[in-house]
Amino acid sequence: MPSYSGIAFKTFGSLSKSLKGYFIDLQDDLQKAGIKYTLEEYLSIALMTIFVTFFMETALFAFIFGLLGFPTVTAAFLGLTLSSTLSGLVMFLFYSYPVTISKTRGSKITKVLPFAVSYLATMSSSRLPPVAAFRTLAKFEEYGEVSKESREIVQNIEVFGMTFSNAIRRQARRTPSLELRDLFWGIDNVTSSGGNLTEYLEQKAETLMSDYRRKIRKYSQDLSLFMEVYLTLIITGSIFFIILSSIVAALSGGLGTIAIQTFIVFILIPLISLGFILLIKSISPVEE
Repeated sequence: MPSYSGIAFKTFGSLSKSLKGYFIDLQDDLQKAGIKYTLEEYLSIALMTIFVTFFMETALFAFIFGLLGFPTVTAAFLGLTLSSTLSGLVMFLFYSYPVTISKTRGSKITKVLPFAVSYLATMSSSRLPPVAAFRTLAKFEEYGEVSKESREIVQNIEVFGMTFSNAIRRQARRTPSLELRDLFWGIDNVTSSGGNLTEYLEQKAETLMSDYRRKIRKYSQDLSLFMEVYLTLIITGSIFFIILSSIVAALSGGLGTIAIQTFIVFILIPLISLGFILLIKSISPVEE
């Protein structure tokens, strides 16, 4: 049974090839995001999705506006306008999706890289060849995206017959993490020039670990600041407002006070708390 991507490429492949020059910057983003589609295939999927959603939304919105009493021509025009706007939004989401995924992968790589490099240094100190070290690293899921990057290197060597130098250079160009890119280029330079790989990895691990400890200290300080802001402004402020509003309501006989207090306690405070949790998680240097 044909896949969605296959149908999309068969239908819109020719149009995608003619348009890819306008979206050439997406090629690197697709590779860095780990999306296993060529630029033409990805554009075909986007075009087919936009095409299908446009006609479905136009018919649906026109039907809804017709039920609301709008004239047929007006309902059709409003349906076309609204569906065109939403289709533009879908195209923007397809355009920005690889960039978002690439940045997310880069952040995940940065968080576990100090530990992965320490592991590589340990394996290198036991005289293990670089390819074998990356093969072993690729098997450890604890290192997340770094393991996937290592798996790509090993696959290029064992399946596609690349040399270690070519494979690691190829992955250096495709990885979304600047730190990992520097590491790959450094490993290639050391191995190509006959240098001491173990010494290089140990120095790199120490540098990355020092930077990791600095980020942990900064995160601890930021966390203390956020907790003080949360307790002072949100919790204490909400309690003070509820007490004050209750006193004012008792004196003035206001009937909307309970509704306002209910909104603050059961909706506003949970939403603000969720926002603080997401903020804290987003700046955390530790991989979840």
